[in-house]
Amino acid sequence: GVFVVVTNCTDQQRYTDMARIFKGLCQAGLWGCFDEFNRIELPVLSVVAQQILAITNSKRSNAKSFTFPGDVQEIILNKSVGYFITMNPGYQGRQELPENLKVLFRGVAMMVPDREIIIKVKLCSVGYVNYNDLARKFNSLYNLCEQQLSKQKHYDFGLRNILSILRSLGQIKRDRINDVEDGLLMITL
Repeated sequence: GVFVVVTNCTDQQRYTDMARIFKGLCQAGLWGCFDEFNRIELPVLSVVAQQILAITNSKRSNAKSFTFPGDVQEIILNKSVGYFITMNPGYQGRQELPENLKVLFRGVAMMVPDREIIIKVKLCSVGYVNYNDLARKFNSLYNLCEQQLSKQKHYDFGLRNILSILRSLGQIKRDRINDVEDGLLMITL
């Protein structure tokens, strides 16, 4: 397999930071995933677009090495390098990508995951026998809370929170293997 280096992007990111990451990825032939890429400030994104274009053009021309615009250091190019971005458009503090950067990536639409299926699979995998009914109840409770509780920062009904609860449910099941499963779910929730 290929190692994937995940970088959590911030508005503090500088183009020199990105250049160092790209240089490492190119020389090692690794893949880089830049999470929340559109948090990077617009002036930095413009320079990053030129860096990505330099790598892309070098890969297309089968070059063995290349340099970034305005940089004298020659970078050895391992052609298995790859770079991917994730974005959450529409969030506060997120930038719209410049056109010259948009054309360098292929968009992929994502859909909201079916939480009930995820809950079923996780419950089944940790030994719950009645996982269908428990998953339906768990999901119903979360949907109701999400719809009816006021919007507060401290309310978290996302997938990370659900997975955290499912880990707790697994531990409780291992500790109290003979207890009624509905009761274990209610205690944990």
